[in-house]
This record gives sequence, structure tokens and C-alpha cells, in this order.
Amino acid sequence: MAREPMRPQGPLLEELSGMADARAWGESLAQDLQDYIHKRIPWSEVDKGALLHGEPGTGKTIFATALAATCKVPLVATSYAEWQRSKDGHLGDVLAAMADDFKLAKKHAPCILFIDEIEAVSSRATGGSNHRWYTNIITALNEQLHGIFSREGVVVIAATNYPDRIDPALLRPGRLDTRIAIPMPTAQDLRGIVRFHLRKDLADADLGGLAVALAGSTGAHVERIIRVARRRARKLGRELLLDDLFAALGEKLDDLPREYLERIAIHEAGHAAAAIVLKVSRNVSVSLFHLGEGSAATYFDPQIEAVTRKVVERRIAVALAGRAAEQVLLGDVTAGAGGSDTSDLAMANTLAFWTVARWGLGEVDQLKWLAGGPEQIVSTHPELAAEAYKMLDVANKRALALIRRRMTEVRAIAGALMKRRALAHEDIAALLARSQTRRKEPAVRRPHRRRA
Repeated sequence: MAREPMRPQGPLLEELSGMADARAWGESLAQDLQDYIHKRIPWSEVDKGALLHGEPGTGKTIFATALAATCKVPLVATSYAEWQRSKDGHLGDVLAAMADDFKLAKKHAPCILFIDEIEAVSSRATGGSNHRWYTNIITALNEQLHGIFSREGVVVIAATNYPDRIDPALLRPGRLDTRIAIPMPTAQDLRGIVRFHLRKDLADADLGGLAVALAGSTGAHVERIIRVARRRARKLGRELLLDDLFAALGEKLDDLPREYLERIAIHEAGHAAAAIVLKVSRNVSVSLFHLGEGSAATYFDPQIEAVTRKVVERRIAVALAGRAAEQVLLGDVTAGAGGSDTSDLAMANTLAFWTVARWGLGEVDQLKWLAGGPEQIVSTHPELAAEAYKMLDVANKRALALIRRRMTEVRAIAGALMKRRALAHEDIAALLARSQTRRKEPAVRRPHRRRA
């Protein structure tokens, strides 16, 4: 039976979350193809090809499908592995399979030809013992892309996880000359990706907390999580709940003592409140767990600003605000702020020592740059170490004062975190704003009534 191209009806590019650059390019291509189809522009005005690159699971394949659906053209999807599976897999069979896919795309032009995992066609610079084999493959692919064979009406989209492995000849003008990065999704992107895969389920659910807990996930991982959650709901004989999604993530918070969780929530609430109040970030989120790990975390994208001493002082205060929240609200502190070289105390110390020993922002010896770590600076430059420790002490007092001033808000954030497991930026900001509004409201004086 002759192979036929796919004719996807959806999803459309506008339904995809994240990958803004890829969607913008795809929507422009869709317009150009329609103009080409209606003879408003020649083929020379249309982008001929592009290389999509990004981490595995970020949506390169679904982008190609959505692109074809948006452009309203057929899609021929293939890969080097598929060419090599042709017949006996000899060089002639591989080249013939490649040529057949291009012929199929030309037959149904205008058409999109999608070549997945193109890094499998090793660059001639790294071909090793198979150098001659890959030279023949790359030469043939170049001829299909921009050689003696015309491919008018065929847009070639290739995808790779490793753009540095692509032979430079394939990236020349007229071939795969547009490079488009598919980034890891942000928390906001993840919320949209979850909604896309949920379809009509949980239509009114707030997915912000779940998106925070999914930080670092790809679209493929989200799809798997939702599939597992649906299976769990079916086994329990009921409709899908938000709890099923958290359970599919591997959350086991119910196994932990409530007092322990409350302390963690207060610690993270301190970080979150300080990051917003001190204007260190406009995108703060917090989670009691992350992808099933027993590690709570506060995430924030630092504001893009020049690094001055005042900026560093604010960031150190945020790093110490979790410990300060424990001290103010619970009366003592745990070892949670210390330990590893990625801990709160490690971050605060690194910032302080870099301020005085690397960034030229100290009060004395501003022109010194020292390569050693804090322990080495303590022994070789005690005067700089003393200044760094003074910075830490001042930042800690600032964090304590902030938590005392915002005690109500920190408690509210911790309470919401206990209830919802994770909070997005708008959730935290709303809790901070609500408490501030209440604080500003004037007291209502009741009229004094005289007794008759």
C-alpha cells in the first residue's frame, strides 16, 4: 500500500503554550504559504527550512504537527532511523528511502517534511570510522535540500536535541537556515501545557500550584503525569481530581508530620515574601515538594539589573529570610538553611564574599580580585572576611525586621501553602496585598449614644 502523508487538523499553533519564537515563525510561515498558494508571492519569498533544537520532550514533534495544521498543508514525518530501516539498510536503501520521502512531499506540495532526530546523520567532522557512509548521506540530503532537485512547495523542518552535532553544510542558506530554539517551559507555560492535555477535565481548577510543582518538566513529562493521574482516578472509580495529579507527581506529604510541614511552609513563605517585598523578583513561586522529591523550594527569576552593593544586600536578605521566618514565627531555627553548597547559607556567604573579594563592591580594597573560596579568604585576607561577615549580619537583621513587620502575611502564605502545596507568584502577591489593604483600613468609630 502506497504511503500517504498525514493531514493533521490540530492542534493549532495558537493552542501551544511556550515556544514563543517557534510559534511566531510558524504563524509567519502559514501566512506566506497561503500567499504562495494564492500566487500573491513567489516560492523564493517563503522560508525553505528550519532546524528546531531543544531538550528532549520540549515539543518539537507536536510543533511540526501544529505547524502543518495551522498552514493547512499535508505533513510527511520521517527520520534517519526510518530511512535506515528501509529494506536491508544498505547505503543504497537508505538513500532511496530518503529520496522517496522528498518525492512524496513534492507530490503533495505545498507540504511540510519533518525530519526528526536529524543529529543521527553525524557531522562529517565526527563521523569516525563511518566517515565515508555519513559523507554520502549528507551529500544526498544536501542535494535534496538545495541541489539539482527542485523542491518548490516543500518546507523542510528538522528537529534535534543536539544542534552542535549537525553538519554545517545542512545549515547553509536555502537549506535548514533558520534555527529556532524550543526552550524549557516556564511555570506559566506549564500551566497552559497542563490545561491543553487535560482538555475538558478540571475546567475550573486553579492549576498555578501544580505548575509550580512541575518546574523543570517538559511537555512530554506533563502528558505522562496526566495519563498516570487519569489511570488513578479510573481505578478509584471517580472523576479526575487535582489530588490525582499531585499523587501522580509522587507527592507523599501526608506521610510527614504536620509540625514538620508547617515549619517548612513558614521557611519558604519567608523567602517568598522577602523576594517580593525587597523587589528581588517579579516572578516568585513556592512549592512544598518538587516532582516527588522531599525538597521544598522557592523559585524566582532575579530582576535584570546592574549588580550594585545594594542589589546584593537585598539578595542576601532574601536568602536568609527563610531562617528568619523560623526564628520569628517559631522561636528557634533548624539546620534547614545550611548543609550543602546550594543551601541558603552557602548562597548568602558566597554573595557576601564575592561582593568584597571579586566584584569590587567592598568598603575597602575595592580593586582586589581573589580566586579562593570563603575559607581561603578567611585565612589570607581576614579584613575582607570581616567585612563579608558584617554584610551577612546586617542582611540577617534586615530579614528579621522584615519578617516581624510582615508576620501576618508570612503566616497567610504559609497557611495557603499548607493547603494548596504550591503557590504561583500571583497567589503570593495577592496574600501580601490583602494583608496590606487590611492594615491600611481605618478603624470604624461607633457613635457614642447618651443614655436618656
